[in-house]
Amino acid sequence: MDLTAPININDVIGAVKDHQAELVALDTLDAAEVLQYATPIPGVHDSYTLHRVTNGKVSAMYNGVFIGRTEAGKIVPRTLTVRPVKIEEKDEPERYRRSWIADVKGGLWPQDHPFALWLVQHVINLASNDLREVLFTASYDAAQISASANADIKYAFDGWGAIVTAEKTAGNITVAKGNMYNTGTLTAANIGDKLLAMYRSMPETFRAKKDAQIFLSLDLFDLYNDWYESKYTFVAGVGDDESHPVFLRGTQKKVKLCPVPMPAGSQLVILTTKANTVYGYDKEEDLKNVQPFNSGNPYEFSMAGKYVFGTQFASIDKSEFLVNEAPLTPATSAEP
Repeated sequence: MDLTAPININDVIGAVKDHQAELVALDTLDAAEVLQYATPIPGVHDSYTLHRVTNGKVSAMYNGVFIGRTEAGKIVPRTLTVRPVKIEEKDEPERYRRSWIADVKGGLWPQDHPFALWLVQHVINLASNDLREVLFTASYDAAQISASANADIKYAFDGWGAIVTAEKTAGNITVAKGNMYNTGTLTAANIGDKLLAMYRSMPETFRAKKDAQIFLSLDLFDLYNDWYESKYTFVAGVGDDESHPVFLRGTQKKVKLCPVPMPAGSQLVILTTKANTVYGYDKEEDLKNVQPFNSGNPYEFSMAGKYVFGTQFASIDKSEFLVNEAPLTPATSAEP
């Protein structure tokens, strides 16, 4: 190809139309490292009311009459709200042609895929990584809409960590309510024992679940691995949690450890299930719909896209959900 010829924006637009089905949605790229631990809810335009039923009792000794029981479960509606996120890119495509050649010639893409398609997918890849980084730390701030034309994605919606923080502040997550557990400071000397004790404090109905998982920071996951290696010997090829730190030791592979991006030094731990951890969006195609347009400069390309996104826990009842007392963002001492 001629590396000196300008990019024809009309070719880019045509390539996107012709190969739309081949583009990969941003929720299946880097963001999938975290979203794999959650349950998607498509078709959410603005908000969606979640009706998670907590366990109740419906059986009793028969005494000749049916009186109707009121313990069939408790429903505490929670709202999954999605908010708009924009994708924008404006750059000189010449900077990316060498990367495209390396990918295509290296076999990562079939050779009949045009550079224009690679370029659009590259932008979607960047958007996916942006989303991955804030899935727990994003906190919606309406003031940023007018304060900045390009406010960071961290202000666009409420991530799972921000939701925990808000519920703690509101008094809906407390030790008294049974959905908070005091672990104290987690270290390489105690983290495995502390997390196991936290899990064993849950009701038996929760401990019978097969999709339980613990969200923790990458730093805490490293501490867990250090704790494990100091106490046990890895046995390669043994398919058991006794030799594989992906699962919390002592839970017979019922509890998966899920390292996710959190603030540096965060000691927040969230114990719940995949079914209880949800995220919403409108249409799947929105997650890969980045439209190129002509900016008037033949040596420059511009692209823009928009999708809606939000996260939520279907229930924060003690039967489904437990966090420790640590904040999402650790307090830092004031500089002198």
